[in-house]
Amino acid sequence: MITPHSATHPDAGPPRQAVGQVVNILPEGFFIVRHQQRGWQCRLAASCLLQPELGDDVLIAGDQAQLWLLAVLTRADGDRPCLLSVPGDLAITPGGTLTLRSENSLHLIGQELEIKADRSKFHIKSMHYQGQDLAAWIPKVSIVGQRLESVWHTLVQISQRLLRKVTQTEHARVGQLDYQAKDYARIHAQNVIITSEAITKIDSEQIHLG
Repeated sequence: MITPHSATHPDAGPPRQAVGQVVNILPEGFFIVRHQQRGWQCRLAASCLLQPELGDDVLIAGDQAQLWLLAVLTRADGDRPCLLSVPGDLAITPGGTLTLRSENSLHLIGQELEIKADRSKFHIKSMHYQGQDLAAWIPKVSIVGQRLESVWHTLVQISQRLLRKVTQTEHARVGQLDYQAKDYARIHAQNVIITSEAITKIDSEQIHLG
């Protein structure tokens, strides 16, 4: 344990409680706080989540064995972002609703993000996702919209049943087209037109026309 001391008057006793100004930041959570023209070495209290900065007015308290920096009273630079810091893990467990509200941007930064909930709702006007890998296991998906655009280098779809219904027009422009049915293939319309510029080939054991 480090005994509190005065940087200018070593024999002066530490204050039991006082207001001072941060003049130096030391490693391992220690600060030099100036009070009555004297610099006192204080340790950051666990309850002081707001990280003190140079020039901040702070509240210190303690005894002959240790001085603690309890709270930041006023900040020297109000435009500087506030930093809430804890030495280890942090858990917030309210008995009711927890709301995080920001007038500008809200950033979540970490090595891993885990969200667990029975139900969730997202109301986002515009969303942009960028990542390297996405995997999802979902029993049921329902998407309703006005327009869908998708661009892929390679697209693979595997399913037991596929139903697609287009009420107006469907266009397909491909370099090569290959359809293969294991048992039965059927094309039916009021008018069917098959054209080719080079070769049209029909090959079967039986061919019925008309």
